[in-house]
Amino acid sequence: MKHSKAFCTIITNNYFSWALSLYDSLQKFDKDIILYVAVVDHTFQDHSDEISGKNIKILTLDDLGNIKFSEEIINKYKDQLNILRWALKPIVISKCLEFIEKVIFTDADIYFFNPYQFLFDYLDTHHILLTPHWSPMNPSKNKIEFETIFKNGIYNAGFIGAKREGRDVIEFWAESCYTFCGKNAEVGLHYDQTYLNLFPIYYDNVLVIKHKGCNVASWNIEICERKLDPINNEVKIIGEYPIIFIHFTNVTIDGILKNTDPLLKNHLLEFNNTMIKNGFRDIIKERLAYFERLIKEENETDWDKLIKRIKRVYYKIRY
Repeated sequence: MKHSKAFCTIITNNYFSWALSLYDSLQKFDKDIILYVAVVDHTFQDHSDEISGKNIKILTLDDLGNIKFSEEIINKYKDQLNILRWALKPIVISKCLEFIEKVIFTDADIYFFNPYQFLFDYLDTHHILLTPHWSPMNPSKNKIEFETIFKNGIYNAGFIGAKREGRDVIEFWAESCYTFCGKNAEVGLHYDQTYLNLFPIYYDNVLVIKHKGCNVASWNIEICERKLDPINNEVKIIGEYPIIFIHFTNVTIDGILKNTDPLLKNHLLEFNNTMIKNGFRDIIKERLAYFERLIKEENETDWDKLIKRIKRVYYKIRY
């Protein structure tokens, strides 16, 4: 059965809770939305109980076999699951486009807070959707972040939208990831991501989404300033854009908990509660405990550090 639109994501089995939480955030704004979840582990794990009653469809590596460059990518990166996940993004998108007119890929650590139908509407007139990182672009004020634009790419590969007419772009991305999906700063390659820089130049009908409430994350805190609307108590980006979705990377989460991004605390709380409901551990509690360990280690005496090193050597030899 063909559908007009769907989301897709890629995970390993141990992160299925993330996919469930992504789905919950999507379903709030569209009860009929479908999420395709590609699980890239080489061993099958049954998730039928977890998706019972949900519009979640699971794709395995075997399901991707008929897509161009899929077998080559799987064989090349089969022992590197993280890289395999990144390199398979265009493959999963291509697979979904076989039976869906419009598909949006997001990383599983993305969570939606406001309606997103306008993103699919963009695909009425465009073939591909991209979101900029919105990293700081002042070389004298923030040299490190400025250089990151060129090292990691202009666009974030955690989100990309496509329709069937854009399959040639997605195929180019797949071939590029097969050729090289790694880190080579000297030639400006960063895994699957920097290839996106070429899309708006070499292909027509590629839309760069300028809505700054999309892909809110640690890397755009300066350009996408968070402001509290005093009228409705809603956090808006630069006082104008509602937050559509947040990319909850560890760095984004840490920034919120360390009060460098305090206005997103309620958003993190909702995300964390959904994750716990779906069987994942308490991320907030886990990260706070991690900070406490770091502080404790910083305050350790040289004698304490020496004892710990001796213990590590002992247990390594003993066990």
